[in-house]
Amino acid sequence: MNISIKKIALLIMIGSVFTGCKKFLEIEPKGKVVAKKIEHYNGLFNNSLINGFQNLRMTATTNAITGELGFSFSILGEVDAPFYMSDDMMANPATFQSFSLINQKSYKWADDIYLPETNASEWSAFYTHNYVYNVIANGVMNAEDGTEAEKRALQAEARVARAYMHFWVAQLFAKPFNPATAATDPGVPIVTEADTEIKGFKRAAVKEVYDFITTEITEAIPSLNPSTINKGRIGQLAAYSILAEVYFNMGKYQEALGPLNKAFELVGSSKVPISLYNYNIKVNDWYNALAPNSGLAGFPTSFDSYETIFTKQSAAPLYSAFSNLAVLTPETYALFGADDQRRKAFSDKSLFSSAVQLPGYQRAAPLTINLGPTLPNLYLMKAECEARNGQLTDAENDLETLRKNRMPDATAQVQYTGQQELVKLILRERILEFAATGRRWFDMRRLSDDAQYNNTRGTRTIGGQTYTLSNNRLTLRIPPMILNFNPSMPDNP
Repeated sequence: MNISIKKIALLIMIGSVFTGCKKFLEIEPKGKVVAKKIEHYNGLFNNSLINGFQNLRMTATTNAITGELGFSFSILGEVDAPFYMSDDMMANPATFQSFSLINQKSYKWADDIYLPETNASEWSAFYTHNYVYNVIANGVMNAEDGTEAEKRALQAEARVARAYMHFWVAQLFAKPFNPATAATDPGVPIVTEADTEIKGFKRAAVKEVYDFITTEITEAIPSLNPSTINKGRIGQLAAYSILAEVYFNMGKYQEALGPLNKAFELVGSSKVPISLYNYNIKVNDWYNALAPNSGLAGFPTSFDSYETIFTKQSAAPLYSAFSNLAVLTPETYALFGADDQRRKAFSDKSLFSSAVQLPGYQRAAPLTINLGPTLPNLYLMKAECEARNGQLTDAENDLETLRKNRMPDATAQVQYTGQQELVKLILRERILEFAATGRRWFDMRRLSDDAQYNNTRGTRTIGGQTYTLSNNRLTLRIPPMILNFNPSMPDNP
């Protein structure tokens, strides 16, 4: 954090910000949030713990001698279900029994993956972070100091961040957006109060959830900083990128083009570097030929990467690299061209022993993957939206811009005969760019009702048994712990 624990009197956060609402998140509340000054609210954003997709438990501590406040924390789990459910991954039969029971069930696309006592990260992480953003959004305008503009900027940032948390939980526990049924499909609870005493949360309809998300972001953008000053903070570029991602995953490709174009306009005004890496050059720096099984071990962190716009990271590759539990399928790896530099991120040998042959390809590095807005995703979203809108030349240019930074120019050029083929090329490129990151799961949902472009591989085999992904399991069932505390909340079929 930019300010000391004592100065912020970490009572602001430690007491209850990360502990949330017991009846909703089943995390023990320790107190009330008492923030008074603009620096207190700003400090909440600067806590690096909320930049990861993980379920945290924070506990306040007091030094018996000095009386100073401190804290301890434990990570209850990563949001890793998308990593195991993605069709670009396969389990390693030799180590499958080393999966947690939840991850085994996720991999099998089982109906019920959570145990009654499970504090599911896929639910709790987002609502725990959301609690922090509610504290800021609802309280900062009453801060004792700071200008009106400073207060509104922090409030706007919190509104975008909490909208993003609702978007993410909807990608797991609400049906994919379908305009014909969105008004009646059950979504997820909309939580806008930082109150540990609220009970009986209700599921808003999918349309209501997405209306909330898009309205929050749209209304907040004018008050945000037009320049990006920190990869862990939301300015206008990150907000437009998030808004575009929301429309994109709703299948509203025409609507997504507006914020996508605004985002690209703002890239140049960033105070921190934002650009594509040319893998034809940089892979030589990241790749160690003496340790080929370590992948692109020198790849920058999410915070340092020039390609990051806003950091919300997951440690999903750790489940592949350091335990060989799940690996990229050979079919997916075969999609990479021979001179595609992204191939060097993967190895079919164990990270620690080249004598251990894997059934697929592990992604050993980087150690964390940013699932927040990135420049490569902006290029690919924009290209797909343009192609679907008939702007084939623009789509081709955006696709080739990314590819020329991943492979030699001659290979990067694409050949296609019409709109449909170009869209399919872009969808293929998304598989390659985001291989073994968990992001593939969200494209599987987005394309599930797209008869023309659905490219999901919906069967997998482990232990001699084949499992099939049903439409119902594109949406996870609500964790039993949540239903126990909210008995009127309907589960997913």
